[in-house]
Amino acid sequence: MAAHFSLTQEQGAEFARAGMLRIPRYFPESMMAGMAGRLWGDLHARFGMDRERRETWTKERPAQFQKLVGEGAFDDVADGLQSIADAFLGEGEWERPQHLCLPLVTFPTGRWDVPSTVWHIDQPPETSIDIVPLVRVFVLLERVEPKGGGTCYVAGSHRVIVERAAALGQRLRSADVKTVLAQDRWFAALFSKKTQDRERRFMVDGGAAWGTEVRVCETVGDAGDIYVMHPAMLHTIAENARERPRMMLGQSLLSRAYLAREGRD
Repeated sequence: MAAHFSLTQEQGAEFARAGMLRIPRYFPESMMAGMAGRLWGDLHARFGMDRERRETWTKERPAQFQKLVGEGAFDDVADGLQSIADAFLGEGEWERPQHLCLPLVTFPTGRWDVPSTVWHIDQPPETSIDIVPLVRVFVLLERVEPKGGGTCYVAGSHRVIVERAAALGQRLRSADVKTVLAQDRWFAALFSKKTQDRERRFMVDGGAAWGTEVRVCETVGDAGDIYVMHPAMLHTIAENARERPRMMLGQSLLSRAYLAREGRD
């Protein structure tokens, strides 16, 4: 079980600035290894995929892990995220999820580049970035290398999206966000398949949109690391150009206020 977590002033400032906070070694590596083993067991049982035999890796993005989740394979992770929920949503102000920890698996897919498609947000933006009705947490079960299939995100995009929504007087849905952001040249280039030298332009150089610094980053790190993501963060799936699969868990933590507003309490 992870140690108790308290959000420091520096971490809070980083989350507000970037919209994503990495917390290294939040979970013990031994716990992650056990869960990765359960995941590999499920992949072998359903698809014949063997950890040490790459020729058996026949599905790039396997899904349908409901049975494994229902058996409680990842319940300890959900328990360990209580301190994260308290820190970001308020102590006692959130509900334990009914559906626990969806595996996110990407086997090697080939060439990697900064994605141009499937960029989206998880939640329409609120009136302020300080209003956080939910957070999305990514848990690394095994080490994820750069260009290894880790979720790509645009650091700072949550600020742009919240500000654009306020300026337009709209609660932008995910489907609307790309249209709005594409009015800026940096985002228009990001969304265009014709844009060349994408890694340098969007990850190394970064840019600015409506006065806010933005940059494409990846969720990479060691087993047991977690990432906490703002709900208005622009993010997308990525290819895996490494030799090992990306194995992560995704978990949304929702505030009671959000559930009540959405009629889900």
